Amino acid sequence: MKGRKKRIQIALAVLMIVSAVSLVFVGCGGGGGPAGNETIKIKVGRTYPLLPGYWGAPSANDSAYKWEEAVETVTEGRLNIEFYPSETLFKESMAFDAVDAGVAQIGWAIPAYQPEWIPLELVFYLPIDMDSLEMNYQVHWQAYDKYLLPEYESRDMICVTANGREKYIVFSPYKRIDTVEDFKGVTIMTSGKSMEQLVSKLGALSITLPWNDCYEALEKGTLDCSALDITLPILFGWHEVGKPGYIIKVGGIGNAMPVWIAREDLLTRLRPEDAYALIKLTDYWFGVAQSKGNDALNYLFWYEVPRLGMEIIDWPESEKEKLRGMKREVYDWWIGWMEDEYGVGEQAEALLNDVLQWMEDYEPGNPVAFSPDSYPKEQQELLIKAGYWIDEEARQEVIGPDGHWGMDYVYKDDWEPWYEKWWDEQNMEHPWYSAWKARHGK
Repeated sequence: MKGRKKRIQIALAVLMIVSAVSLVFVGCGGGGGPAGNETIKIKVGRTYPLLPGYWGAPSANDSAYKWEEAVETVTEGRLNIEFYPSETLFKESMAFDAVDAGVAQIGWAIPAYQPEWIPLELVFYLPIDMDSLEMNYQVHWQAYDKYLLPEYESRDMICVTANGREKYIVFSPYKRIDTVEDFKGVTIMTSGKSMEQLVSKLGALSITLPWNDCYEALEKGTLDCSALDITLPILFGWHEVGKPGYIIKVGGIGNAMPVWIAREDLLTRLRPEDAYALIKLTDYWFGVAQSKGNDALNYLFWYEVPRLGMEIIDWPESEKEKLRGMKREVYDWWIGWMEDEYGVGEQAEALLNDVLQWMEDYEPGNPVAFSPDSYPKEQQELLIKAGYWIDEEARQEVIGPDGHWGMDYVYKDDWEPWYEKWWDEQNMEHPWYSAWKARHGK
């Protein structure tokens, strides 16, 4: 425990320096927040850059802009968002420490990089083969309700929302990988101990790198392969490194669950109605809407793979089954590691079993409308055929001149996230949302 305390003290000292330097980087905009009617500044840190919606669109399409406008509108200027992308507020590996120290009020964090904070979050870094980002989002909320909430509370933290990935593909710029055996001796980007275990079983060498650094590592040959979902080889430009470049569908080699976190005292330092709006709108824009939106993007990106000259290698079922056997061994290893390192082996086993069952039981939540302006005509038609909701009128009901900005959205009619229960306990009407409902006869 003493060693961990010392590490955190060193980390916090570095964070204060980073914080002082980062003050020159003002995020997306201005606005206003409260004890009384004073403006409260909310610093929000994310470690990856501002990104477009569809590939080739301007970065001004990043949902951070709409989220910021939503928060400042619904809190009627009492909260002033300062958004810091690209590690300009804190380093990716120090996100929990940064939020705990007050450097950021809300931060995007990868629990696998700081497992001592919420060890059970690492179930979402096992190779559990999530079929979509929305599935990851939904299952995480179920896990939070049943297992993770007490873990966060014990650290005086809250999870505001989560935005996981779908099961990882492998990108190899030069080398074909057609079988389990072909992994032997290659270097591959990993994120956390669980993926390292699987990569080791494959006979490959793992290198832990932030996503932002993979392009250079692939280009220099430090990495032979990288792994994430289909977004990264295209949106981060990895496909430019090798020709033709291979997208290898192995049946899933990893999973990830970045989370948006805050200190628990956020709920008491702000007016209740502003704390509620901040959390609900963060969950809407960075949780459910971004998960559904990124699922749509991933669907489109598969059409881009051959257009960009990459080749898809889809493993036969026999090879995928060999890999599944290795994944099951990693599950057993993880439960033992959770017990040996953190004393939570029993909870870890129960959580893993529930996660696998929730994945089986998954059904999508209520739809989110996307604007036709976000996609070229051909891509709009593909998404509509696939069942996505592309409707400008419905979109304007959210972000138009009299839009609800996400306050009127309900993900599941028969389920409430923790912050809705917290808001019920305040026994209040939200002034802005109540006025909006009155105008719309609700």
